[in-house]
Amino acid sequence: METVHFTQRAFRTLLDCFARPGTVGELEREYVVNGLYAETVTVCMSLLDGEVSFQTATEYQDINQSIRALTGGQIKPLEQADFIIIPHGTEKEQLLKAVEAAKVGDLIDPQKSATIMIELDGITPAIMAQLSGPGIKKLEMVELAVYKEFIELRTNKNKEFPLGIDCILIERSGRVIALPRTTSMNEVTN
Repeated sequence: METVHFTQRAFRTLLDCFARPGTVGELEREYVVNGLYAETVTVCMSLLDGEVSFQTATEYQDINQSIRALTGGQIKPLEQADFIIIPHGTEKEQLLKAVEAAKVGDLIDPQKSATIMIELDGITPAIMAQLSGPGIKKLEMVELAVYKEFIELRTNKNKEFPLGIDCILIERSGRVIALPRTTSMNEVTN
């Protein structure tokens, strides 16, 4: 029964983060999969089950098999996956390729899009980003260790609402930030 409560708490944290983009949630650590943060495994256990599919950006078979064993999720190619996991240390080109491949849904079923989980590694230089959109009163400023090209690609993938991708950014410290497709994100330059 403890696992049920653990995943329910994590799901509630994720819902709060999606409802108020830019706010930081804290995730618990319980389960470990080599190659992933424990917090990412927490997100997977909260969101994946036998009805959805996933893939890692680098298609690590060990990670895929471990996540499948924990969640029952189906392993599918990047272009078909409901969830894409981008582990820390993923090369910039692989990260951008995975985001580019992510499905955005269609006008009849926009919910058939991908949610991308990105582990922030702390090595990538932090960018100050300005967020706006539903769930944000005026503007929200956040500092994120993401590539400028990721921001541009995400903007491009979300340009035709209701189509688009949702993102969950996970730090090693356990902090999580959600970026729904309705959130505009712009780099702040000095």
